[in-house]
Amino acid sequence: MKSLNRACECAPAALSEGNLSQNSRPEAAQTGGAKGEGAYHHGDLPATLMALALEHIALAGTEKLSLRALAREAGVSATAPYKHFPTKRCLLAALATQGFRSLGAATSRVQVAGNALEDAFVEMGLAYIRFATENPTAYQIMFGTVIEDFSEYPELSEAAEQSFSPLRHLIDLALARRPGWDMTPELLGGMIWSTVHGMASLLIFAASRLDMDKALSRRPNQAMAALIQEQERALRIQMRGLLMQSEAAGD
Repeated sequence: MKSLNRACECAPAALSEGNLSQNSRPEAAQTGGAKGEGAYHHGDLPATLMALALEHIALAGTEKLSLRALAREAGVSATAPYKHFPTKRCLLAALATQGFRSLGAATSRVQVAGNALEDAFVEMGLAYIRFATENPTAYQIMFGTVIEDFSEYPELSEAAEQSFSPLRHLIDLALARRPGWDMTPELLGGMIWSTVHGMASLLIFAASRLDMDKALSRRPNQAMAALIQEQERALRIQMRGLLMQSEAAGD
């Protein structure tokens, strides 16, 4: 297992940390050979395989994902993907790693202006939701059960931990400004994360559900449509309610 872990660690490092959308497959650099005969430069193949993998997973799920099928579509030999991803789980771990890095990059752009903690929490929540809805396949890999133990993949474990840092920074600021609040950073983080994660998951579900079911007269559909229309307002109500608890505690 240790040798496999070391091999898996290397794959994500060669990739850029840009948008992970499954609709943005990178173009491979051609070398003039026929397909399957070194058609890709070394640095392009991992990113190409990852983009193709997202497309395949979006269509058929992770169980039917095949490295050999990805190789055929990428136009390389059947063994080429294994140089970067020794197993399918390594490829999935690389997708999750890249997803957490992109999520962390998105939420870390939120800045606190003066005392406007509520605004910062809302903006960070919206950044999280935006990432999730723009990258639903990667998001489901990151938070699903296809990779049960992150500790098997040190880079994935680190990326997941770092993606939580921007939220933890805001939480520490909130608690420092409210010394009388009987709240731990762990509990507050869990409450905020569950709110945002729940909204993001429901919005991903709603995007496909409402396309299939046009009967907006049904109350669940109406609720999902309203959430789509008023994401910021819904999130602000939730964040304000949490922060008002601290103000009440300080009275």
